[in-house]
Amino acid sequence: MLLSRMRYWSQRHGQLEQWAASPRQPYAGLPSRWVRRSIDVDRGDIDGWPVYEISPKLGDRATRSGHVLYLHGGGYVEDLMPWAHWPLIAKFSVLLQRTMTVPMYPLAPEHTYRDVYPFLLDVYRRVFTDHDPESVVFMGDSAGGGLALGLCHAVRDAGLPQPSHAVLLSPWLHAGLPDPDVAAVAGIDPMLNLEFMRRSVVYYAGGDPLDNYLISPATGPLTGLPKITLLTGTHDLLNPDARAFRRRAQAEGVDIDWYEVDGGYHVWMGGPVGRDARDALGYIAEILR
Repeated sequence: MLLSRMRYWSQRHGQLEQWAASPRQPYAGLPSRWVRRSIDVDRGDIDGWPVYEISPKLGDRATRSGHVLYLHGGGYVEDLMPWAHWPLIAKFSVLLQRTMTVPMYPLAPEHTYRDVYPFLLDVYRRVFTDHDPESVVFMGDSAGGGLALGLCHAVRDAGLPQPSHAVLLSPWLHAGLPDPDVAAVAGIDPMLNLEFMRRSVVYYAGGDPLDNYLISPATGPLTGLPKITLLTGTHDLLNPDARAFRRRAQAEGVDIDWYEVDGGYHVWMGGPVGRDARDALGYIAEILR
C-alpha cells in the first residue's frame, strides 16, 4: 500500500509546472525527535542552502572511521523526504560510526544541474578542510546516487582530491533511461513513474543533451574515479541502466562492487525491516571498514 501510494505521489500532473511558476524554498526541517535519539544534528548554510552535519550519539567515539557526504534522492525535483531519508541517514551514521554531511542542493524545475555542481563542490571543499579525503565517502540514493557519481566527475574535472569511495544506492545513472529493458521493468516497479521521471529530467538538464556526463554520470570517463559500490534491485526501473553501466565498466577493466537483489524495488536497502535491507547495510559496513 505504501509503495503504491509513493508511485501515485510521484506522478502528480502539473506539479513541475507549478513549481516552475512558484519557486519553493529549500527544505529546512529537522529529523523527528525519535530519529534524534540516535544522532546529533547541526545546520550550517552555504549560500542560503541548508547543510546538515550529523554525528552518531550511539557507539564509541574511538571507533569512528570517517565521514560521509550523503546526497538525497527525489528525481532531481523532490526535497529530502523526512519520513524516509532521516531514518536511513541516522541508521548509516550509527552503523558506520561516521559523521555525515547532508546538503539540500538546488532542485529542478527552479534550477538545473548547472546550479547543483558548483554548490556541491563548495560543500565538498568545506568537508575536506576538516576531513582527509581518504576518510570521506560519497553516498546517495536514486537521483542522489547519480549525483554522487556525477560529483566524482566534477571533483576530477576541478582537480580536487577524490573521496575514497562512492556508494550508489539504486542510482539514476543515465537521465535518458535508454536501456531497452527499462519499459518492461517500469511495468513492475511499484514506486517510480517513468513518464514523470522523463519530464523531470528535461527541467534538470536545462536544455543540454541528456548524455552530458554531469547529467548522466554513467556516460563519463571511468578514469580518475574512486572505488564504486552499486546496490540495485531487479524491480527497479533504474536497474537496466545500472546493469549497462556495470557491463561497460567490466569491458573497460574497471572493477565495481555489485550487490543486486532479485525482486528488490527502488531503494529497498532503505526499508525499515527485512533481511535484504539488513544484509545490504552489513555489506556496506564491511566494504567501508
